[in-house]
Amino acid sequence: MASWSEFEGAAPDFAAAARRLLVGADGVAIGFLATAGAGTPHLSPVCPILCGDHLYLIASARTPKVRDLRAGGGFALHAFLGGADEEFQVAGSSSEVVDPAERSAVHEVVPYPSFRTHDPIFRLRVERALWVHWEGLGTPDARAVRRRWPPRQAGAGGRSWNGPPRANPGVVP
Repeated sequence: MASWSEFEGAAPDFAAAARRLLVGADGVAIGFLATAGAGTPHLSPVCPILCGDHLYLIASARTPKVRDLRAGGGFALHAFLGGADEEFQVAGSSSEVVDPAERSAVHEVVPYPSFRTHDPIFRLRVERALWVHWEGLGTPDARAVRRRWPPRQAGAGGRSWNGPPRANPGVVP
């Protein structure tokens, strides 16, 4: 698992795409958070927060996402679609932030007063990322070009990360 800054250092092109697709012209990041708890998946719009070396999330205490993150910590965060249906997703685990100084630092960078200081804050750690763009969009030959981080190793379930396109682009290995 990587902190946001470790992810940026290891995959700067991925991190730049994430920022471009997550952060709007107003400087506010918006995406969709997927979590699962007790067998029930949840999908929620969220405002991820980049602060220092980490990616954070603040949420109202009584939401399903908070229960899910406290119970298992796993998440997938998907950005809004970009031009030509460009997609970006990061997934990993979370931990609740209890340190008062870290909580205060996160609240200081939030550009809107939507959260209370006692709302739960979670630090998100990146395990994997998926970045997709489409070639030939709007034509019968359209195909998804998928890049993953960390890159898959050749021989470990298929082609290498920068290998040739798959014959069936609709199948995600």
